[in-house]
Formats: sequence, C-alpha cells, structure tokens
Amino acid sequence: MVKEAMLRKNSIFIKIVLLMLAGILMISFVLMLASSSISERILLNQVVQSASANMKLTKDDLTDYNAQVVAMMVQINRSKEFKQYITQQASTSLEQANLVMSLGKYMELNKDNFNPDNSHIIVSALPGTGGRHYSSNSLKWYNIPNNIVSDFMRVDGAIPNRILYHSSPDLFNETVPYDNFIFATKPLIDRSGWMYGYAVVLMDELNIYNKFKPYISQGITISLIASDGTVLSSSVKESISKRSPELLASAVNASKKSGGIGSDPELKQTYISYYLPEFDAYLLEEIDQPTAFAPLYRIASDIFKVVCIVLAISLPFVYSLSRRITQPLYKLVGTMQSSKGDDLKLHPLQEGGGYETNVLTKAYNRMVKEIDQHTEKLVHEQQERRKADLNALQMQINPHFLYNTLSSIKYLAKMHRSDQVDQTIDSLISMLQSTLGSTEDEVTLDNELATLRHYVYINQIRYGEGIKVHYEIAEDCIGLLVPKLIVQPFVENAFFHAFPGSANGNIHIFARRLDERLMLEIMDDGVGMSGTAEEEKKTRKHRLSGIGINNVHDRIRLLFGSSYGVDIESEEGYGTSIRITLPLRVEAKAG
Repeated sequence: MVKEAMLRKNSIFIKIVLLMLAGILMISFVLMLASSSISERILLNQVVQSASANMKLTKDDLTDYNAQVVAMMVQINRSKEFKQYITQQASTSLEQANLVMSLGKYMELNKDNFNPDNSHIIVSALPGTGGRHYSSNSLKWYNIPNNIVSDFMRVDGAIPNRILYHSSPDLFNETVPYDNFIFATKPLIDRSGWMYGYAVVLMDELNIYNKFKPYISQGITISLIASDGTVLSSSVKESISKRSPELLASAVNASKKSGGIGSDPELKQTYISYYLPEFDAYLLEEIDQPTAFAPLYRIASDIFKVVCIVLAISLPFVYSLSRRITQPLYKLVGTMQSSKGDDLKLHPLQEGGGYETNVLTKAYNRMVKEIDQHTEKLVHEQQERRKADLNALQMQINPHFLYNTLSSIKYLAKMHRSDQVDQTIDSLISMLQSTLGSTEDEVTLDNELATLRHYVYINQIRYGEGIKVHYEIAEDCIGLLVPKLIVQPFVENAFFHAFPGSANGNIHIFARRLDERLMLEIMDDGVGMSGTAEEEKKTRKHRLSGIGINNVHDRIRLLFGSSYGVDIESEEGYGTSIRITLPLRVEAKAG
C-alpha cells in the first residue's frame, strides 16, 4: 500500500522521466545534424587546403609555360631575318628568294625554339604597310586576319610593349586545327623604338588545361579568366572564349581575401583565386559543396532516415503517454473555462487520473462551493442594499421644491385662483404618491411620463410657461417598463441649469426602440456645458437635482449591468443631450 501510494504521488515525475527519454532521442537527432555540419566544415577545410596547394602548383606551371612563350617572342623580336623578311622590299624574284632562304636557314637552326607542341607562330608586318607575313602553320600559312592589331593589341588607345593573351572563337576558326585555343600577341620594336610588325603565338587550349587537369574532380571546376572576363581555359569547355562577368567578379573578390580563398555560404560555393600578372588573368577554382560532398550528404541522409524510423516508432508511445498525462488536465481546464461567474461547475473526479490531478480537482470543487456560498450571500446583501438605496432615492425629493411649491399654492390662494390651486395640489399629491407611496422598482413609461407632467406643471406655475416641454414618444414604447424616476432628474436639471437668466427655452423628450433596446433622450437648447460630460457631472454634482444624475446612472447599471446607463453630450452655447439606454422589458400580465 505504501509503495502504491508513493507511485501515485510521483506519477507525474515518472511520466516526465519517460518523456525526457523521448527528448533525449530528439536531442540525438539534433546532435546528428550538428555532427554532420561539423564534418562538412572539417572536410571543406581539408579540401580547401589541398586545392590551395594544387592551385599554387598550377600557377607555377603556367608561369613556366609563359616563360617559354616570352623566350619565343624575344627570339623573334631580336631576329634580323624576321625583320628583313616582313619589312624589306624585294624588286626582283632573286631578292625575294634570298629573303625566303635566309629566313628558312634561321628557322632550321632555331627550330627547337619555334615549334612547341600544339602551337604555331605568326610574324607579320603592320597592316597597310605592304609588308609580308610568316606562319608556321603550313596548311593555312597565307590566311592572316587583318584586325589583330586594331582589335587585340590596343589597350586604352595605345599598343603596350608586352605580351597579351586572348581568346576568340571566330578569329582563326578557318586556320587553327584545335577545338579551343588561346593566342598571345606582342609588338615587334627595334632599338630605335619603331614598331615594324607583330608576333602571334597560337596555342592549343589543352596546353593550359593539362596544367590543372590532374586536380579536377566531381564538384571542382578550374578556369583561367582574363581581366576583361573572357574565359581563356576551363574544365567546362562550353564556357571557353565566352565572357563571364559573374565568374570574373567571384575571382576578383576571392583573390582579395586572405590566402585567395572566398566563399558564398548561401550557394555553398568556395572560391580559390590567384592573379597571374604574366597572363593578366585569374586562375580560379570553384568548389561546389553539394556536388563535391555528395557522399557525405548521402551518409547524413541515411542517418536521417534511421533517426526518422526511430522517431516514428517512438511517437505513438510518446503520444499515448502524454495524452494520459494531459487528458485529465484538459478536462479540468475545460470545466474551468466553461464556468462563468453566474454558473460555476463542479468537476468530477477522474478514476484514471493521476494523484496530482485529483488533488487539483478536489481543491477546485471546494473553491467553487465556497464561491457559490459567498455569491449567494453577496446577492442577498445586494438585493437588500438595492431596496434600501431605492427607498433612500425616493425620499430625496428636494425640500426646497416642496417649500417653493407650497409658497406657490399660498400665492395662488391669495390671488383667488382656486382652479390652479386645486390642480397644483393634485399634481403635488400625485408626485408624492408615485415617489413615496410605492415601493415598486419599475413602472411603465406611461406612468413615468404622467408623474413627469405633474412635475413640469408645478414648475411652470412657479416660473411661468416660457420653458416648453415637448414629448415625442413612440407608441410601441408606452407599455415598456422603466426604473422609477428615471427621467425627472434630467428635466429638473434642465429647468434650473440649462436656462440661467432666461425665461424661454425648449426641452424635448424622445422615446424609441433601437436594436432590442429602449432609448430615452432628453434634449434642451440651453447654455450647454463646457469640458467633458464626466467632468461636468463631477463639478455640478452637488447642485443638480435631489435624486441626481450620478444616482440614476449607477442605479441603471446596478439593475441591468454595465452595457446600459446614461450618456451625456453637451456643447457650450448649443445645449445638452442626455441619452438613457435600457433593456426592453414588458410588464408581465396576470394569468
């Protein structure tokens, strides 16, 4: 028994422990993702380090290759045979033959310097000078483009005395036997500074590609990009000879980073870039992480599938356990939410519920019973207080009103106006009967207006008939019930405060139905009130009628709730409007 009681008292603790086990499973899932991310970063660092070393080797190989091109260009520029052949005039066939033979001997002696693999040279005089040209491509030696100098050797309008590398898919498409090629240009200038021609070395793009081919793998791309964005060589053959501003921007940005390494985390791209001043180009390696690390992602995907299977198996258990914990609490919460101030509900004890839930249920039920008892007591006390308040309100007829009314009757008697004396006394008696002689909380609107008319008649006897009272009452409102003395305080307030120093004015009384409510309005065209209605009520609280506007408002809210009451709108110089909102209540007929 003791052990069972301990288990019941610690049932939530045990269930939470079980839920924590499920939480550990979720944590393992998160750790799996974190370890996968860490592994990716470690692998990326290793790949980047290896790629950086390979790129440096490629850079050195390209520098050596450029040295060969430079040596060839220097040899051509120093050769008097080339200069004579392309510039010297020959008036006879013999002179022409001598120039050709002289150049042939020179080429035979230096053939090792002018015949690199998969390349050939062009040496030409400047276009328009009437000079000759030479091509080592024996198949198409006669076909030399005329726009090399104008389109490829000028930089900012001048021809610099240095080697420039280019790529053009159309320039030598009829003479070059290579699928892709690049070419280098250099002006030929003698010691006096006179440019007498130019030299071109056309190279198979494979000469460059083979320098970095060993370092290309899945997800890794290497390109040589000129400073104008033209791709000179690339492992992506479709991009060669095309301009790629985006690729150039990536190369430039990466070359400015520490170690020439840049990255784009959103695209998961890593760039390694080095600027080669000899080529005026960037050697760029792109590492596409999703492709390069595909095996790692496949392993992470397999782990993810295993975790998902484990989660799928554990979810029913977790759901069943959590439902067992929360279901009694949900029922208790549902009972508490459905309970209202005037309808508090007891919650039944759950046999299958936990020990703690049953303790909460018992405490809630005990609190509901105590609240019900306390509410009944408060309701009884409130009803008694309301009756006492109503009796007090009914006794608050202003003594000055009685005094002035009796003085008016005395004056009428002296003036022998017996008819008005009788009518005034009858009106006063009717008012006293309705206010003091009855303990009813509510009367019909017709009876309320009858009492009001007696009050208006007495005031007109006292002060004259300059202040007119107009009644505009809808027929369907006559039989509705209203709290007693609900209108008279506002009419009294209008008589004494709306027309100070003036014997003339109008008071309008309206009654109508609106959206299942009874709307009573008392409007005057008097002096009005300045400031807000609430401020005005506070400042004039003690000089309004005996029953009082505040008392009427509080009384309505006490009887019918906070959605009903009195609203006052007033503007100085234009008058005051009182709006009384009441529920539609009909007098019950005796059966």
